[in-house]
Amino acid sequence: MSRAIPACRDAVRPSLEHPHSAPIRVGLLTARLIRRGVGWLVPAVAFYAAVEVFSYEQTYPDAASRQKLAALSDDPAMRMLQGIPHAVDTPGGFVAWDAGWMLAAIIGIWALLVAGRLLRGEEESGRAELVLAGPMRPARVVMVQEAVIAGAALAAGASAAVTMAVTGAGNSGSAVFGLGLAGFAATFAGVAALFAQIFQVRRRVTAASAAVFGLSFLVRMAANSADSRGWLRWFTPFGWLDELHAYRGLGWLALTVLLAAPAALACVAVALRTRRDTGGALLKEPDRARARLRGLGGPVAFAWRGTRGMLAGWLLGIAGYAFTAGALIVTALDFMAEDPSYQRVLETIGWDAADVAEGFAGIMGILIGLLIALYACWRIGAARAEEAGGRLDHVLARPIARRRWLGGHIVLTSGSALLLALAAAAAMWAGASATGAGIGFADTLAATLNPVPVAVLATGLAVLLFGAEPRLTVPGSAASVVVAYLVEMIGPALHWTGPVLDISPFHHIASVPAEPFRARRRRRHGRGRCPALRGRRSALRASGPHRRLTARNARTAGGIGSQKLRIQ
Repeated sequence: MSRAIPACRDAVRPSLEHPHSAPIRVGLLTARLIRRGVGWLVPAVAFYAAVEVFSYEQTYPDAASRQKLAALSDDPAMRMLQGIPHAVDTPGGFVAWDAGWMLAAIIGIWALLVAGRLLRGEEESGRAELVLAGPMRPARVVMVQEAVIAGAALAAGASAAVTMAVTGAGNSGSAVFGLGLAGFAATFAGVAALFAQIFQVRRRVTAASAAVFGLSFLVRMAANSADSRGWLRWFTPFGWLDELHAYRGLGWLALTVLLAAPAALACVAVALRTRRDTGGALLKEPDRARARLRGLGGPVAFAWRGTRGMLAGWLLGIAGYAFTAGALIVTALDFMAEDPSYQRVLETIGWDAADVAEGFAGIMGILIGLLIALYACWRIGAARAEEAGGRLDHVLARPIARRRWLGGHIVLTSGSALLLALAAAAAMWAGASATGAGIGFADTLAATLNPVPVAVLATGLAVLLFGAEPRLTVPGSAASVVVAYLVEMIGPALHWTGPVLDISPFHHIASVPAEPFRARRRRRHGRGRCPALRGRRSALRASGPHRRLTARNARTAGGIGSQKLRIQ
């Protein structure tokens, strides 16, 4: 006993003697917690930017084709989705217009999810108390964590800027564009940090932040629908990016707002942190509430109860995108009627220009299939979160086998993917009907149901990763789906060989309804070339009795690593 006391004093003495090193240690700990996400995000953003620049140079090689692009991009429906075209006759301006909003959305969603996890999830799980036991005030911890998240957003923006500068988009414009992306992501991280002080539960923080994100995009669509509503762009971060004009006529005011908004939100979040206790929130919840027993009768019902909110969010987002895609069919028809020479451009991306409406619906259907496949990855990730958070222990304490529990998640994922496809078909048909495109519901239904096998494949891959390497359940499967989509999109233009293109499941999907549904090819692909589906049984076995390392056991096995708040 007498020997243990001096050892304990020696262990805590460095932090007590050097209180100024505490922020550095908290920053390093925060960086460690998000290093895997940053490791996936940075190269993905750089790759996306490089693909956009190369595609632009291949598709629009001369000034004439770029002028036609400018005419197409100035259509009101296209402006609502893509934004206001600016300097699209340059590679950098095209990437900022065509992919800027998508890159910003990817980095912004990642930032708000990470901010909610660090600033509220750690308190909810009790791990934040280990950090607050040191010589640091809670408000200062929040400040350091927000700074680390902002640094990660800056790294993602820098990866896009460096890639575009290297590929010839321009150094100064690329630097401004990268700063804009970083400021956009840091803004939504600040929004999540603000809600983390208001709500006591992480899922409500995420839901509120996602709602603000979606509302911001809707405001931007309204602002770009007509020149008279352009003033609305100053009320949304998406609009600030539209006003940035990184590659011609820099908008200094927009850049200032993009950099000042995150700092202002961070200061407000830090100030609010001083007004509440650890584990508490500014918005008090009642200590007693009526018990909600619906959805507790079995593992499948319980899984549905815990993820129906996520399904609702994805459904609204995909349906909104499908509606806009349906409204753009008329734009494609008009442009083809005015400029038949643009057919060569469409043929380079695999679009049958002889049937524009059905071809456009087929292309949009495949893109919607990508979104549904990503949902499937995140939906299986909910099973991983249930295990990592310790909630699975309470389920398995009852006479329920792990295979039955995981099988319920697989069934719900497949059913939800089908529901998303049906909702997207209805939304696309509604958008086409509202603009008089003349395409029927059967065509849009065929277009959105066509890529559902890819979602099934993504489900199998996610289950396989969940059984073999749980940490890679979402990032590994989602990255594989995105890479497969990019292979199909850019492979034909780059004249890649058939074996390389066959790797992508999207390559085995016809552009329905412009082309007939190739069911036999799908069956062959599913049996012979789909190791993820053939590995489902091994995944179920790996997640069954042979893998009993639940969240509680993992934290125990972590030893000293659990004292550093390692997230399983």
